[in-house]
Parts: sequence; C-alpha cells; structure tokens
Amino acid sequence: MKRREFLQTSATAACLGLPARRSVHGQAAADRYDLVVKGGRVIDPSQSLDKIADVAISGGKIAAIAPDIDPKRARRVISVPGSLVTPGLIDIHVHGFQGISHWGVDLDRFCIARGVTTAVDAGTSGADSFEGFRRYVINQAKTQVLAFLNISRIGLIARPGELTDMRMVDADAALEVAMEYADVIVGMKVRCSGSLAGPNEVECARRTRTVAEKIGKPFMMHVGPHEAPLEDLLELMRPGDMMTHSFRDAGGVIGPNGRVDEAIKRAAKRGVRFDIGHGSGGFSFAAMEQALSEGLLPSSISSDIHTYSAMGPVFDLTTTMSKMLHLGLSLDKVIELATIEPARAIKRDDRVGSLKPGRAADIAVLNLVEGKFQLLDSRRQVREASRKFEPVLALRNGKLTPNA
Repeated sequence: MKRREFLQTSATAACLGLPARRSVHGQAAADRYDLVVKGGRVIDPSQSLDKIADVAISGGKIAAIAPDIDPKRARRVISVPGSLVTPGLIDIHVHGFQGISHWGVDLDRFCIARGVTTAVDAGTSGADSFEGFRRYVINQAKTQVLAFLNISRIGLIARPGELTDMRMVDADAALEVAMEYADVIVGMKVRCSGSLAGPNEVECARRTRTVAEKIGKPFMMHVGPHEAPLEDLLELMRPGDMMTHSFRDAGGVIGPNGRVDEAIKRAAKRGVRFDIGHGSGGFSFAAMEQALSEGLLPSSISSDIHTYSAMGPVFDLTTTMSKMLHLGLSLDKVIELATIEPARAIKRDDRVGSLKPGRAADIAVLNLVEGKFQLLDSRRQVREASRKFEPVLALRNGKLTPNA
C-alpha cells in the first residue's frame, strides 16, 4: 500500500486525531481495543507466524492477533492490506549523539521514521559523556534508544582513534557508568583495528571483556584491518559476544585465502555472534556471498547508520535488509535477523522483537515492492535487486509514528 493511499483512509484519519466513528445513536463504538492494525500479512518469527491477520492493541500492548477482528470492537483502525506487519525493527548498530560526535545522526529520522522502534547505539559515548547521551538522546528520542558503552572514556567524540592512548581506556570508569545506567546500557563496545587502536587492540579487548563479565552483558567488537592476529582477538570473545562489520572486504570473517577463517568457524561453534554492521566500510557483497556459500549466516542485520553512511551506501536498516533478501535469505529469515535475533543478542527478547500478546506494541508496517533497484555495498559494488523493503509506518508502545 502506498503512503498516499494510507493517509487517505478514513481509519487513518481517525488515528491521526479526527473524530471517532459514532453509532446511529451517536454513541462511540465499542472500545475493547484502542487500535487494530487490519488486513496485513503478519510475520513474526518469534512465534513462527506468517499469515493474513489483524493485530489488536490495548494500553500500549499487543492484545490479540486474529483473522478479521470486528472493527466495531476498536476505537481506531489502520487498514494495511498488501503490507507486511512485523515486530518493530531493531537496529543493533547505530550512532547517535548528533552535534557532539562527528559520527552521530538524528536517530528518530533514520530509525523510527523508517520502521526501527529500538536502536542500539554502538559505543558513540564513553564514560565521560554518557550522562549527556542519556539526557539529550535517550530521554528525548521517540525511538527507544539503548546503548553499548565504549570502553574508551572519550567514545567516538574525538580524533584520532579513541584507543590509541591507553590513558583513555579506563575499565573502572566504564564499570561505574555501566552499573549506574544498567537500565539502558546493554553491553560494552571496543573497536579493534590498527587505525583506531594501534598496538593496543588485544589489551583493549581484554579490558572490555573484564567489564562485560562484571556486568553480565555481552560486548561488541568492531573489526577491521587489525594489527593483532584475528585469532587472538576471537579468543577473548565468549558465547553471546558479537563481532560487527563481520562481512567486510578485509579483516572480517573471510580470511586471506578467500574462505571463512578457521578461527571464525571455531568461534561460531562456541556461540560468538556475527553482526553485519554495514556502515561506510563494513559490508561487502562478495564477502557475504562467500560466507553464505559456506553456511555462515549473520546473527543480526544492522545498519551502522552514521554521518558518513546515512546518504549511502546504507541509507537505513530496511535497505540493508533488502540486500540480504537479494542475496538469498528468506523473507522470514531477514525479518528474524532484524527483530527477535538482535533482541536475543542484547538479552531483551522478553520485551522487544515479538508481537506476542502482552508485549509492548512496537510494530513496523513495511511494503515489499517489486521493480529494479540498485543496491550498493561499502565498496560501491552494485547488485540489481527485484524487491526492496519500503517502510510505511511504525508504532511505538501503540502510538503511531508516520514515515517522515
């Protein structure tokens, strides 16, 4: 369904604040549900659900999923025939703190306006700036914003790399902040590549793991062209920890011989996760195709949206999802890797990533449009796709957020 058609429906007009439907006696229609999202193809991998159905919402939570719910039982109805209705998308790798970090973007513009109801900032802020990040980003955003805390005190605020000076790698300060803001900090972040850490990669990763162990949460490791052997870095990763930029041209899961590195295979067997983290330099079609051919799938699809990737090649999470659909992942798998799997990675699968009754009514409505679409990887290599996701709208806690 096109956005213009959506906005022209009387049901949507009601959702946007116009008078509620009245009965012939002038009384409001039955109010059992606050809202019903009606007629879409509901895909929720957390419940192995894929069917045409209606989703009912009450009190900001999912109340029911059923075929053909009587619209008279709802105060408001949004009709979305032909569209996909999924759990709100979760982007596990973004960068906010616009105006403070040179990497940061307006997360509402690139997240909830494009179907992402939960965004996880990937270490833009460190211990010295996290109070500001919470006050001016997390507390202000319409998107639910969570965060990985950077092991470096300065985070991604300054240049050169935040790990080149070990005086900034303060595990005690990171631990204090991670415990103080445990409600929104979901883990730790370290960037391991030569230009960012120099010879400090292994020690920085070791300190990150120490803090992560103490708070009982995972850590995310950025990889790129690194000075330390990849195997040494991987040995520090526990089950549930995640590598990001995993499927990049160099420094990721593909070794010098053009195949998945044996150390990667061992890490995968013990439960290390491999996130996409597309960004401006973190994703290669060729690397992903090789990994898929050897049976190594990403554990989550993420955009790494930031100042230098937002206008291309990333654009948003749904464009990244479109690339994985084009590379052969099933529709259900793509949605799984952008909903319940990232929720599991941050140990929030009891709260987000699912349309189970009783959960917060975080919902994405997407169109899967057909045509000819050029998709770019981080090397500006092109693939022509025949299908692409198009965000229509998002609901956060049952509240409508039209696509901006």
